[in-house]
Amino acid sequence: MKKLKRILLMNWLYFGKQLIEVDDVNFLTGKNGAGKSTVIDALQIVLLGETSPRNFNKAANDSSQRTLEGYLRADMDDSSPKSRRGKDFSSYIACEFHDDQTDADFVAGIVFDCRHDGTVRQQYFLYDGVIPDHCFVENRQTMSIPALRAWLKSMPDSHGQLFDTNWRYREELLSKWNVHTDQMCRMLKKAVSFRPIVDIRQFITENICDIPEKPDIEAMQQTIRDYQHHERLAEQQEKKLEALDGIGRQYQRWLEANEELRQVRFLSLWAEREQQAQQMDQLRQEEASCRRDLEESAQRCRELEASIADREQRKSGLQAQREKSDIYREQHRLQAEQRRLQQERRRLSRDIDAALEEIQKEAAQLTDLCRRMGQWPELEAVAALRQQAEEVERACAPLLENAASLLTSSLEPLEQTQAACAEFSHRLQQAAYSLSASTRQSQTTRRETEETLALLQKNVKDYPSGLLHLKQQLTDGLQDRHPGATVEILADVLEIADGEEAWRGAVEGFLNTQKFNLLVEPEVYDDALTLYDGIKGNGRQTYGLVDVGKIRQREQTDAQEGGLAQKVETDNDLARSYINYLLGRIICCETVSELREHRAAITADGMVYQGYVARPIPRQRMEDAFLGRKAVALRMEKLRAELHRQEEAVERLRPVEQLLEDQRKREVLFTARFCQEMAQRQAAAARRDELDGQLKQIEAQLEGLDLLWLEDLDRELAQLDGEIVQLRKTLREEDRNGGLLTNRLQQLTEEKLPQTRQLLAETERTIEGRYPAEDREAVGLPRYREALQRLKKPAAILRQLRDQAPETEAHAAQQWEQLLRLRREYVQQYRPCPFAVDAAHNDEFEAERQLLADSALPQYREKIRKARESALEQFQNDFLAKLKSSIDQVQEQVRNLNRALERAQFGTDRYRFLVERNPDYGDYYDMILSPELMEGEGGLFALPFQQKYGPLIEDLFSRIAGSDDTEHNARQQSELQQNIERYTDFRTYLRFDLETTDGNGNRQLLSKTLNTKSGGETQTPFYIAVLASFAQLYRVNDPSGLGNTVRLVIFDEAFNKMDSERIVESIRLLRKMHLQAIICTPPDKLPDIMPEADRTLLVCKDKYRMQILPYSKERTE
Repeated sequence: MKKLKRILLMNWLYFGKQLIEVDDVNFLTGKNGAGKSTVIDALQIVLLGETSPRNFNKAANDSSQRTLEGYLRADMDDSSPKSRRGKDFSSYIACEFHDDQTDADFVAGIVFDCRHDGTVRQQYFLYDGVIPDHCFVENRQTMSIPALRAWLKSMPDSHGQLFDTNWRYREELLSKWNVHTDQMCRMLKKAVSFRPIVDIRQFITENICDIPEKPDIEAMQQTIRDYQHHERLAEQQEKKLEALDGIGRQYQRWLEANEELRQVRFLSLWAEREQQAQQMDQLRQEEASCRRDLEESAQRCRELEASIADREQRKSGLQAQREKSDIYREQHRLQAEQRRLQQERRRLSRDIDAALEEIQKEAAQLTDLCRRMGQWPELEAVAALRQQAEEVERACAPLLENAASLLTSSLEPLEQTQAACAEFSHRLQQAAYSLSASTRQSQTTRRETEETLALLQKNVKDYPSGLLHLKQQLTDGLQDRHPGATVEILADVLEIADGEEAWRGAVEGFLNTQKFNLLVEPEVYDDALTLYDGIKGNGRQTYGLVDVGKIRQREQTDAQEGGLAQKVETDNDLARSYINYLLGRIICCETVSELREHRAAITADGMVYQGYVARPIPRQRMEDAFLGRKAVALRMEKLRAELHRQEEAVERLRPVEQLLEDQRKREVLFTARFCQEMAQRQAAAARRDELDGQLKQIEAQLEGLDLLWLEDLDRELAQLDGEIVQLRKTLREEDRNGGLLTNRLQQLTEEKLPQTRQLLAETERTIEGRYPAEDREAVGLPRYREALQRLKKPAAILRQLRDQAPETEAHAAQQWEQLLRLRREYVQQYRPCPFAVDAAHNDEFEAERQLLADSALPQYREKIRKARESALEQFQNDFLAKLKSSIDQVQEQVRNLNRALERAQFGTDRYRFLVERNPDYGDYYDMILSPELMEGEGGLFALPFQQKYGPLIEDLFSRIAGSDDTEHNARQQSELQQNIERYTDFRTYLRFDLETTDGNGNRQLLSKTLNTKSGGETQTPFYIAVLASFAQLYRVNDPSGLGNTVRLVIFDEAFNKMDSERIVESIRLLRKMHLQAIICTPPDKLPDIMPEADRTLLVCKDKYRMQILPYSKERTE
């Protein structure tokens, strides 16, 4: 066997020079951070032939940031004083191996040439021999790569090599070890970077078995895609053929519907021709009849004209006799005078009645207006107007009762009404002006109230005009002389005491304007007084400047118990002194009866007793709140209520104001001029009475005339007039009838007959142009004669065809549209297709259908058969066979491993790996391992195999072949790749597990207990599996030369979670398997491992210096 004997570290992190002796079982221990992983990382670089930092310190810390550069330069700590950065040096890691069968040694290692500019050059090396005594140091410096090359050349028997590539070094190293598989490197990595088993399948396939390469299915995929492509093309061609068949059938349906429509149109045209011929005969007969009737009408007109002339002559003679009569002339004169007088009377009556109607209407409107004014609210502005309205209402009463009396009696009632209305108009003008002024004032007040509310909402009190300006003037003046001096308004520094809000009105009212007085410190009062004296010159300043200093000197400033001053709080000493002076002696009383018990007293509702006089404080003073922070809210509440009252008042006055404005613009009827006009109307009334008398006289004269002869004469004239009227009416009717006959005859000769003749000729030409004589005789006319025999008249045939034609046309149009739709769908779906969609023939589509049916589809079906055979052949050879080989290979490796495990008992437990059929993919497993596939005749093409697994093969094709990438979206492409990964991986079809059998024969599967066992219990299967894998890999039981292999295993923290008993059993099992081990754990495992180990190595670190010391029980003691 080949064993590791010594390890050399030169310039590796904080190891300057360290030569480590190694035995069979080596225990590498030390505190965390001492350098155990530094040694393991160095070993991995040499043993794995890799310098990648991804292998560094995996067991210690997955998130480690250790780098090769850090190990070489010794600057993983920025503050390291031992850093080699900026220096030229070389680093070595070397491992010396001994072959106990050939008694030969060889060294494997790596050298790094590091330069001050940060560059690093590295080369692996191998040579026969041992690590030299000088440990690659010449002239106090480690050898560079050129120096090493020269040294190796100086020893030709060493067969030394420097390697330019890592993979070439690994090949030679594995050859030296007599291990010819890269699986060893993977196993070493797994053993060093220990992880508990979480996926038994992954563990077995990656750590125990050589993972066979997945089948390369790219060519098979393409073949399957070709087969599927041809199949899709065939399906497409079949769909095309089906579509073309549909187009052909639809074309025949359209031809039939179109022929039916053509026959219906022929029948309609022929029936129309027959009807037009009948119309020609009827029109010729009507023309002859019109000519006869017109001659008869002209004769009747001549006879009527003669009768009218005779009667007109007789009438003229009678009229001449009447006009010669004196009685007739007198009657005519009296009737003319009567008409003139009646016309004059009607004119006078219209004027008089209109005037009386206007008087009553105006009186009614004034009365209604006055009554409405009586319902107005009591307003000073309209009081005089309302009083005058009563006068107007009384004056209008007689006019409403009997306005007609004004025509015959005195106009005094009208004149009184006119005077009352004149005064009413004057007062209405005054009231409108006064009310408008009041409204404007209310609006001004409302705006002021709203502005005050806006200030209060900003927490600015609405102090009287000039107060804030005065305060600012005094403040600015005092600042010039006394920086920091302040001026306060008394109301700003006072608060109503808690629970004493009921006394606010009394305090506010009693203080009145004194709450606006200004406060200054006593020491600046003189200057403030001087400033105030200069400011008062404008004459508008009425606010007080309080001399608190004098008050304190001369007055009592302590408030009496129960005094009004106790209802007020303040943090201002000046305000407290002043308030105590003003209110301290005013005693608060609950009732008025208590007031006289004190010299000065007040009640909460504002009754004051002072100087032996009792007086109430005006309510306005008490409601004006200015004291304290709450005053703003109270002021806002009061002003909002006041604003609401103002709005209500304006709303109440708005209809009054509107009515006054409307009446002010209205014109009054009862004027002085109207009274004068009424005097004229009295004269008109007298004239009307006079006309009534004259009309009576004329009626009497008319009644005295003898009119008997005239009446007889008039009756005879009336009879003649009636006859003449009747004859003229008859003549007009005859003339009109003659005109109608003339018009009709003209219409017949100039319009109807030519038009019908032309229509008949056009119809005959249309028939001859569209329907040849043989077609008419063969189909059209027999159908027409049948219809004529059934319906008797061409008109009936035409009506029936006109009812039938829309349905026939719609059916033909529907068939045509359906044909166009099918053609468009075909052209759009199978582009490019130049066929004419709207062609009346179907030649292009029929030729395409014939071509597909006769040649294209049979060719595609042959291609499909060949492509499917090729796909199945590749599927069998490149996919199923390789999967079967992989499954067989893995099962064989597991069987070999289990044979090794049979000889490796862990305490009383034995272990066995299981590789079984995965039931989730059982059908696929059965197909892959089917005996008929590889042994039977025909293989995949055999009928029994196809019958059994044909659908499964097609399903697998669809899962792993897919279609062209361009036909997949991102999700489908991802799903396809997942399917390829799944179904080309032999592990998909297998189920892996680890079976444990205890001394009593009880068996447990690791997959069932993995999540329930302790850490030590899950580490044990890993440890045993890895040992068994190494034993199998190293062929430890092979007595031939193939078994002369390296036996090295490295465990970093593999025993951390094992108890003592398991640790001891693990090390003993390792010895039984003839393996060499380096076990790396913290010192807490020292009592368990050290007795079982051949050599214990202690890694020590003193600041920035590391070293490894042999460790023994004697050293411990």
